[in-house]
Amino acid sequence: MNRAFDQIPTPPAAELQMLREKADRYDRFTRNLPALLYDYVIDEAGTGHCLYCSAYSQELLGIAPEELMADMNRFWNLIHPDDVEFFREQDLKASQGADTFFIDTRVILPSGKEKWIRVSSTKNSMANDEPAIWSGYMIDISQTKQLEMMLHEQATHDFLTGLGNRNYFKLHFQSELQRKDRFRADGVVLLLDLDHFKLINDRYGHDAGDYVLKQVANIIRAQLRNIDIVARWGGEEFCILLPDTTPGQALLVAERIRSSLARRPLHYLNQQIRVTISIGLTTLRLDDKHIEGAIRRADQALYRAKHRGRNRISCS
Repeated sequence: MNRAFDQIPTPPAAELQMLREKADRYDRFTRNLPALLYDYVIDEAGTGHCLYCSAYSQELLGIAPEELMADMNRFWNLIHPDDVEFFREQDLKASQGADTFFIDTRVILPSGKEKWIRVSSTKNSMANDEPAIWSGYMIDISQTKQLEMMLHEQATHDFLTGLGNRNYFKLHFQSELQRKDRFRADGVVLLLDLDHFKLINDRYGHDAGDYVLKQVANIIRAQLRNIDIVARWGGEEFCILLPDTTPGQALLVAERIRSSLARRPLHYLNQQIRVTISIGLTTLRLDDKHIEGAIRRADQALYRAKHRGRNRISCS
């Protein structure tokens, strides 16, 4: 028998019982907590090792804890392809001097199900220059992300037509101004207004008016590219941003929209509703630093189109 082992003092029975109770309590806690708890260390070669992983990994990630502790690549392989590069960048920054790590990311489970998870950890200082152990948790935030996306959609999109709203358009407009200045690219703004829309509401009712707005939105969308930005500007007005587009090209787009509406009526509850649209067109200028100038010019051109008889296009 190993005499050195014999010389190790045996803790009193009461102390052993207390340690067992603490271990049992911790085990119950980790098994019932809706979070994956883990300890993680990065060795001198830069390789990550999972030292501890709670049982919730099976529920959260679809992988048993012992599998994650045996091979950390099991976790890395779950990260969404669009998120993995950013995750690795943040992980590297944290390992090179940060004391905390925090990220929201998407994972694709072995079942194919996609989740949003939050990963958060803190570095524990170690003695004798040993590698630091990072202790942290992972939780499912899919419902939170869905709510965030729903609120963002409501804040930036028009409920009736499904188009972007004024806030959405302004955000993309500022991005386009920056890109235009950087690449000296052409760009055009169209401001569109349905002719005599109040008469449609008065004659056919507001439900018919809503139907017309939705159909017009679909017709406009059908004439645009994926890179074009369209929004319901307000009421019966729509606004379009055409990046990388010359005035001549924009005029063709505007004419396609105008003629698509003018040449055939919309059908609503066995009724034909004739709809026409007036369009104001302006090019983006080098001195355009905000949206107001371009919208003002497009609005002036739209006013001229209305004044000259409607159902036409006018350029600023």
